[in-house]
Amino acid sequence: MDNQLTKNDPLIFTLERQNKQGEALVAVLKEVRAIENRVDKRVSEAEALLDKMSKQVTITYEEQREITSLIHCTAGKLARKHEQVLQETFSDNLFKAWKGLFVRRMHSKLKERMNVARYTSIERVNYDEATAYLKSLSYVSFSSHDLEPTPGILKVLELEESK
Repeated sequence: MDNQLTKNDPLIFTLERQNKQGEALVAVLKEVRAIENRVDKRVSEAEALLDKMSKQVTITYEEQREITSLIHCTAGKLARKHEQVLQETFSDNLFKAWKGLFVRRMHSKLKERMNVARYTSIERVNYDEATAYLKSLSYVSFSSHDLEPTPGILKVLELEESK
């Protein structure tokens, strides 16, 4: 009899039908939200994996060569500047020894700055930072301790004095 009343009363029938449709929509929306959450989680995982992979990739051979070239070019300029500061004229061998010192100091500074054991271990994403740092180095970037003659330089000086 209750079922008959529902069919005879269009308002009750409509409301019951809307209620069933609403429940179905709520179930669909809950499933859509669950799918969205799974997709968001997968996207986050993929982004984290991509970030991790990009940090693990080190600079390429070409980038290593560019860094080496930049260091050697700058080291030559720094050796010339040191020659001016000391108000001396370096022989070829002495110039090479001082240039070598600057090359080693620049490598050390770069490795310390980039927190790596070898410059070849610089992460690819940090390549621009590494080259910008090297370009920013100038003569004043080196302490008096950095500019102390090494045993190799002292040996060159000794050999040149004995000539």
